[in-house]
Amino acid sequence: MKYITIYTTVANTKENNKIIPMKNILMIITAILTTLGFGYAQTTATNFTTDDCNGISHTLFDELDNDEVIVIAWVMPCNPCATYAGYAADAAQSFSTSHPGRVKYYLADDFGNNTCSYLSGWAANWNITTDAIFSDALLDMNDYGTTGMPKVVVLGKNTHTIYYNKNDNKITQTEVEEAITLALTTTVAIDEQIDYDLKLTAYPNPTNGTINAEYNSKTPVHFDVINMLGENVLSKKTSNTTNTKIDVSNLSKGFYFLQMTTDSKTTSLKFTLNK
Repeated sequence: MKYITIYTTVANTKENNKIIPMKNILMIITAILTTLGFGYAQTTATNFTTDDCNGISHTLFDELDNDEVIVIAWVMPCNPCATYAGYAADAAQSFSTSHPGRVKYYLADDFGNNTCSYLSGWAANWNITTDAIFSDALLDMNDYGTTGMPKVVVLGKNTHTIYYNKNDNKITQTEVEEAITLALTTTVAIDEQIDYDLKLTAYPNPTNGTINAEYNSKTPVHFDVINMLGENVLSKKTSNTTNTKIDVSNLSKGFYFLQMTTDSKTTSLKFTLNK
C-alpha cells in the first residue's frame, strides 16, 4: 500500500460564521484524491446564508425546508460552460408550469471573483434564465467534491438531500430533469432509490404498454407512475405481495418513474414507454 503525505499551509478566514478554505489548495488535494480513485460520498447539502446579486438574502436550508428544489450551476464563466449550464437551466425551467415557484435555478461564479454585472451579462448573452445569480465564495463548489466547469447540483427536501452532482460534459438536461422529478416526488435520494429488501424489478423495459412488476413485500403495495414533470399520472393499489401488472398503454410515449410504496418503505425505478 502506498502512502502519500501532503504538506500544506492553509489560511482561513471567517465570514458569516463559515470558515472558507484556500480554494487552490483544496483543488490540488481534490485532484490528487480523484487521481487515486477516492470517491465522493456526501449525500446532504452544505448550508449557506448570503445575498444574491440583487441584494436578496438566501439561506439554503430555509429554502429546502420550504419544499423548494434548488439547482445550482457553478461557472467560470466560459463558452463551454454555457452549453451545460444551459442544460441545467432549461431543465429547471421545464417545471415552471407544472410546479410554479418550486424549482429554482441559481447561477454561481466558481470562486466568487467575477462581478455581478459580468455574470448577468454572460447569462443574458447565452439566454440562460436564472432565479438568482451569486458572486460569493460562500457558495463553495468544493462542498460537493470534484471541481470542473460547469458543476451542477440538484438539492431538495427538508433532508437537504443531493439528488444530482456532476461536472462539465457529463451534465445532460434529461438527467437533471430526472433528478428534479425525484426531488419533487420522493423522500429519498437518487442513490437510495433501490431498496434491496423490496427487490423491485419491472419488465419489459422499454415497454409497449404493460409493466410486469415483481417485488418482495410483507404488506399491500401502492404504485404510482410519475412523468418527467413530476406529475402522478397513474396509481394502483394491490394486496399481492409479490407481483402485479400495470397497464400504462393510455400514457404518452416517454420516460417515467414507477414508484412503489409499502407501509414503511419506498423505492422507484425508471422505465421507458414506447408506442
